[in-house]
Amino acid sequence: MWLIDLVENLLSITRIENGNIQINKEAQLINEIVLEAMHHISKDSADHIIQLDLSDEFIFVKIDARLIMQVIINIVDNAIKYTPPGSEIWIHTRQKENLVEIQIADNGPGIPDEVKAHVFEMFYSGANKVADSRRSLGLGLSLCKSIINAHEGEITVSDNQPHGTIFTITLPAGEVQLHE
Repeated sequence: MWLIDLVENLLSITRIENGNIQINKEAQLINEIVLEAMHHISKDSADHIIQLDLSDEFIFVKIDARLIMQVIINIVDNAIKYTPPGSEIWIHTRQKENLVEIQIADNGPGIPDEVKAHVFEMFYSGANKVADSRRSLGLGLSLCKSIINAHEGEITVSDNQPHGTIFTITLPAGEVQLHE
């Protein structure tokens, strides 16, 4: 399964970056996408506290729901993998003018500054070891960045205070057209 995941991630990154993958963008409620992604989170999440702080507003974004769910799942699974049991993970959604923002934060050990500059590069894994002692191949966040770029969005990483990491995904807000 590990090798299959590796090959699928490599193929996905290549297809997205070469424009060879069909991205089916439709207006979606961002909170529904986050909630659906939570159903697919790693079984290891039981050792962590995941809190949702979703906007009370109906926030639409024009996305390929399947791909954006994959980004959310990947970042939350990384937070689970790289933080100790009992750590907290927060997911926030909000709209800022014509942008939709999803923040995934944790209170784990954080990511060193010298690593932050490279976390979205293909095959970069820093000094992290995954829980089963296999070294991460550094494809997950590269795939996330490719997906977000294909949606004309942005993904960044920053420090959570007093410790931890925040991944911020920014996407163009979508509009809903009513057909009466």
